[in-house]
Amino acid sequence: MTVNKAELVVALKEGRLAFELGEQVADCPYPPGDPRRAAWLRGWAAARDEAKDGADEG
Repeated sequence: MTVNKAELVVALKEGRLAFELGEQVADCPYPPGDPRRAAWLRGWAAARDEAKDGADEG
């Protein structure tokens, strides 16, 4: 499967939004082995980490 950079950016943003909407890692729409899955998971984890860091500052 060939994935271009734009698709990876979209998947990353989708992952961030998914976290913000309360979705879980298991909700990732991309199958294992798909490069977009890794991007989605990175986005989800980045949003989680930012939310955690923000909570620690308060």
